[in-house]
Amino acid sequence: MALRLWKKKLPAREDKVMKRSLKLEEGVFDSQTRFTLRAFMNKGLIDGLDYPVSTGKEADVYRARAGPKFEGEGEFVAVKIFRIATSDFQRMTDYLRGDPRFSRVKHSKREIVYAWARKEFRNLRLCLDAKVPAPEPYAFNKNVLLMQFIGEEGVPDSTLKDVGSDNPEKDCETLLGYARRLYANNFVHADLSEFNVLMHGYPEAVPYLIDVGQGVVLEHPKAEEFLARDVARILHYFKKYGVKKDAGAALRWVKA
Repeated sequence: MALRLWKKKLPAREDKVMKRSLKLEEGVFDSQTRFTLRAFMNKGLIDGLDYPVSTGKEADVYRARAGPKFEGEGEFVAVKIFRIATSDFQRMTDYLRGDPRFSRVKHSKREIVYAWARKEFRNLRLCLDAKVPAPEPYAFNKNVLLMQFIGEEGVPDSTLKDVGSDNPEKDCETLLGYARRLYANNFVHADLSEFNVLMHGYPEAVPYLIDVGQGVVLEHPKAEEFLARDVARILHYFKKYGVKKDAGAALRWVKA
């Protein structure tokens, strides 16, 4: 089955994003990644990629048309492709080292990225087990992760950073509550900020956590440090809305 990357006709908003993505193709779709995507297509999980939802140094997320395996469960899935060439391997290693789930990862660029994709899959599962809204992970292979598409009518949801908060007091409490639930389930997001929260639904938007690959279990030697940083970032963001909370008290509540 041929790999179809983009539709021929797209709405104006999508077409603009698609044109930008053409410049990124060589940096993302190496031969191994193409082979992995083709394997997902042959298994009926996806039916081609549409356009990038987000792009970054370490990974790009694409909207993909759902394959026949997802019949009746939604028209789209999200495909996250981790970059081999441009990822920050030292940063990844810092989060992998000390995590007992990944103690035997080989120290090569490719193996570290593969482990990172596997780690994000498992961390998303941990979020769902803790009853914290996050994309449901479907499958992973090598540097490619398939997960639930979070959006409305095919349009991806925006981050808290992009759309802001209509109810900052409530949203702040919600995110602190997510951190508390995760901590109670032996997990810390470790990069919780307005950049890694999608606001889903209207008019009562529900925050969804994303980009959980750096998340660690409490056995990690820096888990407590990461948790304190998560809480501080949440409070710093909502402070501009006039939400005032003591960082120490908030951290104690999260850990209670």
